[in-house]
Amino acid sequence: MQKLRFDAAHETKLFDVTWEQDRATRLEPIEFTKLLREQVPVLEFVKWEIKEVDQGAAETVLPLNAPSTNQHFTHQAALLVLAADYTGGVALASLLTGWPVLGVHPVTSRYSVSMWLLKVDIKFLRPSVSDLTVTAKIDPDLHERIQKRFFEGKTVVETIAIEFRNGDIPVAEATATYFARQSDKLRAEGISTERVNTLYQLKLTSSAEMIAGVRARETGGLFTDPYAFHMAGQHGVAIANRFCDRTPQLGGMVAARTRHLDDALKNYLRAGGRQIVNVGVGWDMRAFRLDLPEGTTLFELDFPTTLEERRRRLASAEVVEQPGVARVEIPIDLRTMSLAEVVAEKVDLDQPVFLAWEGMSMYFSEEEVRDILTGMRPLLSHPDSLLWLDLVDREPVETPENFPASIQQFMRGMRILGEPFTFGVDDAEDFLQSTGLRCLETVTSDLYLPEKDDPVYSVYQFCLVGRQAEHADETPLTFQAARFDGATTSIATPHFAMNGHATARNGSAGAMNSVADLPRQPR
Repeated sequence: MQKLRFDAAHETKLFDVTWEQDRATRLEPIEFTKLLREQVPVLEFVKWEIKEVDQGAAETVLPLNAPSTNQHFTHQAALLVLAADYTGGVALASLLTGWPVLGVHPVTSRYSVSMWLLKVDIKFLRPSVSDLTVTAKIDPDLHERIQKRFFEGKTVVETIAIEFRNGDIPVAEATATYFARQSDKLRAEGISTERVNTLYQLKLTSSAEMIAGVRARETGGLFTDPYAFHMAGQHGVAIANRFCDRTPQLGGMVAARTRHLDDALKNYLRAGGRQIVNVGVGWDMRAFRLDLPEGTTLFELDFPTTLEERRRRLASAEVVEQPGVARVEIPIDLRTMSLAEVVAEKVDLDQPVFLAWEGMSMYFSEEEVRDILTGMRPLLSHPDSLLWLDLVDREPVETPENFPASIQQFMRGMRILGEPFTFGVDDAEDFLQSTGLRCLETVTSDLYLPEKDDPVYSVYQFCLVGRQAEHADETPLTFQAARFDGATTSIATPHFAMNGHATARNGSAGAMNSVADLPRQPR
């Protein structure tokens, strides 16, 4: 299949391709069938396939075989609905020329189609006793209206007529109603929840669930999270399994970043810091699973519907708050709101602040990342304040085909699954310096995964950042360089070469049992 550009260059207008090009690439029946079967394995199981695609029309076939039939060896009724769903979806997608369908085509930017089946009405006429041909057609008089609404960023709700035949014999007739919209137009602007799209809420919740599910898979190795399974729920565990099956490096990457951030945060607390700002908290459970000293305040920032669902899950799990530890929820939309303005008068800037921005930078544009870091910079005014963030290398994101097979497969997997990496850096230190920040440390995830020999881990890095220093040798007292020499979670103190303190190892003389026992180190 030829390669089409699925990038930001065209945004809200038709891609610069003809129908013939689109038909030969994005909509090519054999390749489109493969993509759908990859994402929906039941289609592979029953051998459903796309036969023809035209503008506003599609024809598919559901073979008569053992996997698709009941005890009478006739098609199961539910599979007719399944075939109708994807046939009508292909017909609608054919009008949105050049736009990749999220969750089907490899997506390399936020510009994609989100599509959802809303309703099916079906009338069964007779049992299906041979290969079933399914045909969906959209009235040509509606094509222009559908395209206009979509390319203006508006919601498309369209009902499509679908026919089912065994040869020339009608088997059933149906109508299927679909929702379609530019994926980037689903999100809300700001924190108003009055018109938040249900699909956008699902995406936010699913992302949080998926990461919790990955942590549930990885707990007990580099870190321990006894809450992860409950917070993920059945849905999150299932999503995590799918992501980790497609991108097997994901588990190790999440485990490594969790360990590095845990250790950096413990060291900050050890040095006397008591304010933590968790940007995009999701289902993060550090407020409960880490032994936090009394007087610690965690500011938990996320979209309001995510915070609401977080409260519900914490309550259902009957999670106990740590004594002397305060949690403050703050709603935010990072794309449209300044972090510094949102937390103004809540965070004490006369005291050190630890900012954690985990697992998010790679999903934004460079301009958005710069804006977000600009909004964070005022919170780093104290000389002992720190920012933790993770970054990926730029070239593997933009040109994975130039890298080893595992990197290509990982990036493709994230694109197919609808979570494409869209931003990376050539040099973390240079990039952060260009935003007015100072990179104190960069550690790649492979440091924590010495038993794994995979180049994917070397392009994923964790950064500790401070304010621009007046003197080159000025280092925050809360910062210690990372050093990792084992994969167990029983280390009593973080794996750091202490800044002015002897390193305490598990079982060694003088090892402390919790960060609450560690001496405070105020300036």
